[in-house]
Amino acid sequence: MSGGRAQAGIEFTICIIFLIMIVTLLTIYTGSRQDEEFGIQAKLESEKLCWQVSNIINTAMYSKGYYTEFSLPATIGGSPYNVSITNGTVSVDYNGHSCIYQITVTNISFRSQPAPFSLCGGDFYVNNTQNGLVINNRSIVGC
Repeated sequence: MSGGRAQAGIEFTICIIFLIMIVTLLTIYTGSRQDEEFGIQAKLESEKLCWQVSNIINTAMYSKGYYTEFSLPATIGGSPYNVSITNGTVSVDYNGHSCIYQITVTNISFRSQPAPFSLCGGDFYVNNTQNGLVINNRSIVGC
């Protein structure tokens, strides 16, 4: 009779160990999926940011006297990024990925520095003046 109990105890222990292994594997799998999803969301956020900045610049280019304010986040998904603007493109470089949109600007400057230039997190405004498009910062979060 004690042999049956011992056999049941061993089977129960093996069953518990097997269940712990399954729960551990499921936890690891869902954690890796969450990391993957977070990376995809950050990449989409960088592409959205690139589109928004290019859209603001294109709108300002065709509207004399146009003025608008916009903000850039300090980081994307906790990682630093860079917005580069030339007379023909806006690009966002983030974590080894780049997003590029074309703009139709012939004369754009940041403060008094002509393109190309880079922006990072902070609050900015764009103004269409007689001298072309001018982007100035209202505040800087930091690069």
